[in-house]
Amino acid sequence: MVPLVVWNRRPDSQTSEAGFWHQLLLASNFEFANPAKPPKRAEGIHLCRQRFIAIANNAQRNYVVLTIDEAQDLTFREWKWLLGLQNDLDYEGYLLSVFSVGSHQLNYRHEYMAITGNAHLAARFMAAHARFHGLRSPEEIAYVLNGYDIDSEWPPGSGVSYLKYFAPVQFAAGHRLADCAALVWKALVELSPESARRHLEFPMQHIARATEAMLFQLAHGGDWVDVTSYENWLQEFAKANFPDHMRIISTGS
Repeated sequence: MVPLVVWNRRPDSQTSEAGFWHQLLLASNFEFANPAKPPKRAEGIHLCRQRFIAIANNAQRNYVVLTIDEAQDLTFREWKWLLGLQNDLDYEGYLLSVFSVGSHQLNYRHEYMAITGNAHLAARFMAAHARFHGLRSPEEIAYVLNGYDIDSEWPPGSGVSYLKYFAPVQFAAGHRLADCAALVWKALVELSPESARRHLEFPMQHIARATEAMLFQLAHGGDWVDVTSYENWLQEFAKANFPDHMRIISTGS
């Protein structure tokens, strides 16, 4: 069990310190946090510190992992508040590791912090960088599709995967979306402009939309062979504006 807190930060998140702690409490699923009323600043600091310690203890760990989405929008003040929380937890014997996920703008924050007298923040929270890649092989696509086949659950708590729920007859017959990986890769390549074929990387968003459309068709009585055919994959990717997306990406690069 990983003591993990995921903060899906909104661009319009609170910039006051009280609002900052309130957002972290909500992200940690603190059951006593009032969504409509942030705690006072001092109370928010205390509650966050104790909440993160409790999360670590419940997982029988001495660390907590905080993942921040849309992290490129964090202000210097927010990074400093986070630094204070990290120091407090360190004093109590707990490590706080922060993974920041954001757009390409995040790449420039490290240098900007360094030249504006905030190198200590960059050293703490931006010690390593990694770029997200799209799906780059039929094997990776098969891994993703296996998530719909097996490694998923719907409804929550049912122990039933997406494919088994939406297409129980086909699932019982042994059909799996992962077997379509080669067809999916072929369709993605065919729909990509020539300028994008030098470095083939495909976004998860369009594959998810096409796959969800497949599940919808199967749930409404579609034949497995017809639904998962090469022509149908081409059609669903086109509906999801995949060719236009790849054209824009290749032009921008």
